[in-house]
Amino acid sequence: MGSTPPELAAAAHPVLHALLVGAAAVYGAAAVAAVLRLRAARWILAAGAAVHLAGTIGRGVAIRFFPLTNKMESFNAAALAVAIVALLAWRPSRAYLLPLLAVGGAALATALSFPGDLRWPPPLMRTIWYPLHIPLSFLAYAAWAAAAAAAVAWWAGGDGDWLELVDRLALWGLALWSLSMVTGGVWGVVAW
Repeated sequence: MGSTPPELAAAAHPVLHALLVGAAAVYGAAAVAAVLRLRAARWILAAGAAVHLAGTIGRGVAIRFFPLTNKMESFNAAALAVAIVALLAWRPSRAYLLPLLAVGGAALATALSFPGDLRWPPPLMRTIWYPLHIPLSFLAYAAWAAAAAAAVAWWAGGDGDWLELVDRLALWGLALWSLSMVTGGVWGVVAW
């Protein structure tokens, strides 16, 4: 692929990297809060998601396209999707929240392990269908991760309300995945 142009190198965008590292730190604080003071974890998680979203939007503004052009950005999107679903399907339970924070944290740690260089999107990504397909996929994965976390919470406590949440999140995942496959199919036809 060649060397990275200086204007796209991570060193040219230290604020974007700092925002992602900051989001990781705030997510870590949310995990600590989930252990020590569960009710506070929601607002800390929301703050982390806001910082994370700001870093992701900043990457998109820098390349003037949806920031899903490399492995780092893919893992970043996966982590952000988990945080968003965790907030949307919030339940004040350690058995539910800690596995979700672990999955999101692992995805963000993986993202940060890759070079933070920005990439211009190749021509096959420059359609409206690509930025529809990929986020829908990651949101589906996040919904299924949340369904798995709800199943862990059910297993840990035996409360039947968790099974209702498992079903709802699994259906969210199926609906999002179905939309992702439709938009991905259209993207494939347009791109290739």
